Order: sequence, then C-alpha cells, then structure tokens
Amino acid sequence: MHNVAWLAPSQPVFTFTHPNHSLKNSNQRYKKLHFEIPPDTGSTLVHGFAGYFDAVLYKDVHLGIEPSMATPNMFSWFAIFFPLRAPVCMGPGSQLEVHFWRCCSSSKVWYEWCVTSPCQSAIHNSNGRSYWVGL
Repeated sequence: MHNVAWLAPSQPVFTFTHPNHSLKNSNQRYKKLHFEIPPDTGSTLVHGFAGYFDAVLYKDVHLGIEPSMATPNMFSWFAIFFPLRAPVCMGPGSQLEVHFWRCCSSSKVWYEWCVTSPCQSAIHNSNGRSYWVGL
C-alpha cells in the first residue's frame, strides 16, 4: 500500500490450521479489535484498514506480506484494503473498535466489517454484496 499513514501497529485477526480434516471445524471467523490513536498523532480521519497474511509453512519457514516481517521480493500477493463508506474522525489518544467476520457459504467466502467506537458504522460488504471469492 502506498500513500498511507499507519496509525497503529498490525494486529492478528484470523488463524487457520491446515489440513483441517474435521467436519465440525468451520472456516467462519469473528474478531473484535481495538486500536489506539497515538497521543502525538493529532486528529486524523480513518478511511479503512489494511489486511495482510503470514503463513507458517514448516517450523520456522514462513512467507507473508505483513510489513514488519514480509518475505523479501515476494510480488505475487498483495494487501487487501477494507474501506469505510464514511471516514471516522479520531482525536489524539482515542480508541477505535472494529469487528471483522470471515463468512462462508457453499459457493463463496467473503469478509464483513464495521466500526463500533467511537461511532457506529454500517456492516460493510454484507453477504458479500461488493466482494467475494468463489469456491
């Protein structure tokens, strides 16, 4: 991602273990995250969230695109941007709460997200309305 101001460190969201032979285990996920805007940042507008991945292939062998531990010269995967329809105005030292869902059907996978603090946003990409990956 370019032309971006990082307001808080990355946080892990979803974890998967492969292979997953159990029929009881769902690939649906939910996570609530809290981000604190640093006190020395000044007021800012949050337009969305960056999404990365890191995969442990075997023991200490991994590949990923999260900036602090990205695999060098890996150009085949890119970050995803989770936009907010209405940017959220944040003051210095304030807290932002956001919820992420990974949703699945028999034919597709998609993500949904919403902000609940300091204000309430709509749920974005409900039922994969704007973006989904076919299975």
